[in-house]
Amino acid sequence: MRAGVGTAVVTLLLMSGAVAGCGVSPAKPAAAELRTTAPPWEAPRDAVSYIDKAGFERLPLDFSGPAPYTLRLKITLDGIPVQIPAGIGVDRVRAEQAAVHTHTTDGLIYVEAKTTAEHPTLAQFFTLWGLKYTEKCLADACRNLKITVDGQPAPWDLPFSGGAKITVSVDS
Repeated sequence: MRAGVGTAVVTLLLMSGAVAGCGVSPAKPAAAELRTTAPPWEAPRDAVSYIDKAGFERLPLDFSGPAPYTLRLKITLDGIPVQIPAGIGVDRVRAEQAAVHTHTTDGLIYVEAKTTAEHPTLAQFFTLWGLKYTEKCLADACRNLKITVDGQPAPWDLPFSGGAKITVSVDS
């Protein structure tokens, strides 16, 4: 009986080594698709596809650029607040993130670009989130799209700046 257990242990160890040597990696990410559905809108599971689609470089999770900053985003649809999920722009499976990402659900957006010359935009953020966004629509809501920064009207594709308070309101 004891010899059988020893043989099983040796076999298991050999198989473990063979599997470890195969270099198993995460599955290929699903293609980035921009949603036009009603909220709630979760953060995309395969964030790398969305990082690529938004035109960002894939950065390690622990990356912090030379001049990181944060800004606040508030979204209302038909006058009702929309929660911004944690994990936008973050792919934990592959340990990568975009320069623009969220960690919490309170609308705080982190910008940690490689250089101070990079100016991510609101449109890139919505692409990271996997939402259709144009000068007239957010997802399937296409009436009265209004963007403000610190209470002042702003263009739909505004570049981000540190400390800004951005509001997006739209009606379906």
